[in-house]
Amino acid sequence: MRTIEFDDPVFYDKKIQELNVLLEALDWIENQYPICQKGETEEGTFPEVYFNDGTEKNIQVLPEGSAVSFFQIEGDIIGNDEFDYEIPFSLTVWADLTEIHPEKSYDYTSELVSDVLGVLNDNSCYDLKIKTADALEDFTMLQKLLKQPQMRPYTAFKISFKCNLTKC
Repeated sequence: MRTIEFDDPVFYDKKIQELNVLLEALDWIENQYPICQKGETEEGTFPEVYFNDGTEKNIQVLPEGSAVSFFQIEGDIIGNDEFDYEIPFSLTVWADLTEIHPEKSYDYTSELVSDVLGVLNDNSCYDLKIKTADALEDFTMLQKLLKQPQMRPYTAFKISFKCNLTKC
């Protein structure tokens, strides 16, 4: 499993790292990434994450292995006072259904969504919204690479949610 971690994360990076540690229990997510930005080249847009090694290295997050997950900040961070903030996040998951449970001959995307929802619901995430159609629409490079990124044997979903965090 590949997970990029910060040595001493704070604020929203800390929350995302905590969620990624908990998502590791879902052993079907092979590669987990923290908060990604939208990268862009001539080939299109893609999720991109800082490698977190002190260099200027960034990684294009592309489908690999059985499943990939990554987070994004989905809008404005709202300060309720000097220390308390509401952060809008999303978690996107892409998976190859033939790799996770090859014995299943049906589309079991809802089972994977349920697994992830369990982790988010148990960890102070609220206002959860699930998107299964066009979950990768912001990333044209992924759409081109996969041709049909959400047709069997592939699936993808995006869960938007909010967390309240205190900045100390």
